[in-house]
Amino acid sequence: MSGRIFSEMIVRELKFLLPRALILDVIIYIITLPVYKFGLEIPLGLLSGTAVMALNFIILGKSSEYAVEKTVGMAKGFMFGSYILRLFIVGLLFYACVKLPQIDLIAAALPQLYPKIAYTLDAVIKKKGR
Repeated sequence: MSGRIFSEMIVRELKFLLPRALILDVIIYIITLPVYKFGLEIPLGLLSGTAVMALNFIILGKSSEYAVEKTVGMAKGFMFGSYILRLFIVGLLFYACVKLPQIDLIAAALPQLYPKIAYTLDAVIKKKGR
């Protein structure tokens, strides 16, 4: 990992997840056009939610890689701390959405579900391909 910010595993997973997240962002934006027209609330919510989702994913990957190298007790504590940090970051996003009317809360919350959707659909597609 010389000179790289992220490991190969994190880069590979981000290359898998980010294009799918942006596609889902576009789909949700198109679906909301009849109601919200061309306002900025939905795109800002989707993009901020996607950015936080990616940050969460990076923190999870880095902490998992770090925890693998530690003893069980240290790994549990470290992973719990990482979980609290990730939860705090999502909480900050939701707090900002409540305080700033320019960012839609629901649009910011939806990208937090993207990893589950992307990996589930990928597994279904691979299983049907067999």
